[in-house]
Amino acid sequence: MKNSKEDSNKIYPFRPNGEFYFQRGIEAFRNQEMSEALRYLERAAFFEPDEPVIMCQLAICYTELAQFDKSNQILRRVLDEADDIHYCYYFMANNYAYMKEFKQALQHANKYLALVSEGEYVEEAKDLIQLIMEEAPLSSFGVSDMSEVEKDFFAFKMKVDQLISEDKLDEVSQFLIAEIGEKPTFWQAYIELAGIRFKEERFVEGLAILEDVLARDPGNFMALCELYLYAHYQAQWEQAGAILRELGKVEPFMSSQREKLARIYAMAGEYKHADYLFVKVDQLEILDRYAYYYYRAETAFFLGRLDEARDFWDHFTLIDGEDLEFPWEYPDLLANDERLVLEKLASDDRLEHLFGVYLLTVSDKQPALVMFNDYFDMTGWDFFEHLIFSEFEFLPDSRDAANCNGAIAILGRFEELDFPAKVKTAPMYLFVLDFMKRSIDQKYDLRTKNLDGLAAAILYRFKFGTQKVIAEWFGVSVATLRKYLLETEVF
Repeated sequence: MKNSKEDSNKIYPFRPNGEFYFQRGIEAFRNQEMSEALRYLERAAFFEPDEPVIMCQLAICYTELAQFDKSNQILRRVLDEADDIHYCYYFMANNYAYMKEFKQALQHANKYLALVSEGEYVEEAKDLIQLIMEEAPLSSFGVSDMSEVEKDFFAFKMKVDQLISEDKLDEVSQFLIAEIGEKPTFWQAYIELAGIRFKEERFVEGLAILEDVLARDPGNFMALCELYLYAHYQAQWEQAGAILRELGKVEPFMSSQREKLARIYAMAGEYKHADYLFVKVDQLEILDRYAYYYYRAETAFFLGRLDEARDFWDHFTLIDGEDLEFPWEYPDLLANDERLVLEKLASDDRLEHLFGVYLLTVSDKQPALVMFNDYFDMTGWDFFEHLIFSEFEFLPDSRDAANCNGAIAILGRFEELDFPAKVKTAPMYLFVLDFMKRSIDQKYDLRTKNLDGLAAAILYRFKFGTQKVIAEWFGVSVATLRKYLLETEVF
């Protein structure tokens, strides 16, 4: 019994080793607890400094914490000790790319591919090379330092851009198809071709190209961005949200990528994410200053930084040259509700769609709705919608066109009298647009009518004042208001 008691009281000391700390570091890393992961992995490295797996994971952790140079120091040490750990070259290439040392990034990525033909990171290394060649400033490289593949890429990009600028869409399309035939995994050619299809309003074909890229190269950044933009502008919110979650797994290292993704987050209303990326955009490398200042103004406004928002807006209007109103101070205006306008433009209901076109023409958010929208789709629009969108620049001499012009003039009078399109007034706006369509069927010619009297009657019909008050607003008699009230009741 004595021996049993002594055994039960015996203490077995806990002696942690490198494996113990490594496993806890991996668990913390998977949970995105980077500070905790770093603490465990540094401890593991202390116990087993010659274990390449531990050291490489520590290097990756430093990369996640944006300590790229420290990560590369560890990776160089691993290669000095074991030069067959080839994936270190890929990790180093990634770090150099984040540090904008693009020449070194290309050298290390090419070194990895030269050593490994079917390694774990071969596709990622190829994507990295293509991404650098696509996005990095040409001044980052000396021509003599570029490989033949890199020179070919820049020649490709220059030719595509030149043909697009000359509006030679057929020629650039044939060129891209030939490139894809020769290089079936040259993803940038597919992205460019999808863009051409969208410019040609061949949206189904463009989408099919992007989906093919993602099926063969899951997570392709550019394809995901383009699909998000398409879904957003088609008011496919569920699809847009799913794509955004995929993009959320990406930490872009190039300024142009950050700029594009920041704009997407701003469009989605995720302003903290947008701001985080906008801050990291290199001012000298902004690709689209017009869109950049617009979305920075929106982001700053919704984060409560109003002076900063105004400053960005001033920069935007200087580039645009138009006297646009600051669009975020009046959220109750339906025309400034970007999502609502897009939903109406995507609606199959003809009256709702017509209302969407009208809202688009009076919206202070036209830059976001039209100018930045490469997927703006006017296919299927009817005669009246084209008239309204063009603001009657070319007004045919017909009753149909005149009635459309008259109806929009009535809506303009509502705006002038401080009855803009809001939730409360929306039924009245829909009535006017529907009245316009039905008046044409009934051969009711607005050219022969008193539009102020008609507008007054409609405003009274929707109970926005007494007959006397409304008649005074429009400068017509109560009798005129009543006359047109009777006429509108016929339809």
